[in-house]
Amino acid sequence: MPGQHAKLSPSSASRWMGCPASIRMQEYVTKQDEDSVYAREGTIAHALGELEAGLHFKLITKRQYNTGMRAWRKEFDAQGYPESTLADMQEHIRGYVALLEERLARRPMSKLFLEQRLDTGVPTCWGTSDAVIVSPTHVEIIDLKYGAGVLVFANQNKQLRLYGLGALDTYGDLLGETDMVYVTVYQPRLDNVSTEDITPADLRAWRTDEVLPAAELAMSDDAPFGPSEEACRWCPAAGICTARVEKAVAEDFGDPFTEEAPIPVSPEVMTPEQLGLVLTRIPEIKAWCAAVEAHALDTAYSQGQHIPGWKVVMSGGKRYITDDTAAIQHLIDRGFKAEQVANFKAKGIGELEKLVGKKEFPTVMGELVGKTRGKESLVPESDGRPAISPVSQAAEDFKEITA
Repeated sequence: MPGQHAKLSPSSASRWMGCPASIRMQEYVTKQDEDSVYAREGTIAHALGELEAGLHFKLITKRQYNTGMRAWRKEFDAQGYPESTLADMQEHIRGYVALLEERLARRPMSKLFLEQRLDTGVPTCWGTSDAVIVSPTHVEIIDLKYGAGVLVFANQNKQLRLYGLGALDTYGDLLGETDMVYVTVYQPRLDNVSTEDITPADLRAWRTDEVLPAAELAMSDDAPFGPSEEACRWCPAAGICTARVEKAVAEDFGDPFTEEAPIPVSPEVMTPEQLGLVLTRIPEIKAWCAAVEAHALDTAYSQGQHIPGWKVVMSGGKRYITDDTAAIQHLIDRGFKAEQVANFKAKGIGELEKLVGKKEFPTVMGELVGKTRGKESLVPESDGRPAISPVSQAAEDFKEITA
């Protein structure tokens, strides 16, 4: 178990319980969720939470804390975060530590365990809980979620329940007989604390009746697909899955129209009721489109596989003045008044270009104008920009360094 990833991880339980075939689809995926900037930020925040909570509750020594913080700060700096991000993260982690303290104080004789690897009682399904609190009568897991994109609630949360099962099986009889399990999610950036309480009997029955059959199905060779907004949202195969294509674009709107909304006077015009039904589908379709585009870009650029009719180009990139003071003086020397050019930065470089003249701008400003790198984008082959590849971009970057 150590050093390995669970085949059926609690964090993706909504995926494999809702769409058992998603486990089989992993073999087609080359780029995993863990690579994202959001995942890295979450990992760093969790590491800080473990250090701060460990010191606060005297689970580690000051020396261990200092050693850990030096390594943590090195990793934080390597990500290129600004100091404002550091201050925000520290503030949010203080809130996490305060929540742990409040939950410990609720029940006498409670014990705290941090970053515990828990076996859920489901084959190939284990995970790490951020915090486990145990008293003679209860077990509580607290899950720190640092993301700010989607609100997460504890009620019927499959990931948290699986952690709760692991904590119950591991610590349930440590101090007494557990009569209640609490699963809590803490999202400091969304000011969200949510808790579900469930009896040990009900939690174990849920495992027997729902989780174990779903796990067995997910590990089978002919596991069925079950595309849905919940199952597909974080699935790394969402951009290549044909079942999701059928769900997103091939689903017939006709039946819901005739069954749930009045037929329009003109079949070519939607009624407000039908428009409301269509609007409910848009978020799912948008998410599918984004997943397809991300996978296609990774396929064409990172993997170097040609997609007929498409190519990768460098798009975006913003112009900027490399030296504001030098630019202002340069323009004054060319006859412009100080009040004309002194506040160009607030207005933007486009306003400066209008002042100087679009044709004359490159000649007048010369090397005082730079451009950010931009980003890789997938465009039709008819696009006039030259195609790029990792090799060609590396060569361009090397040119800039040696120029």
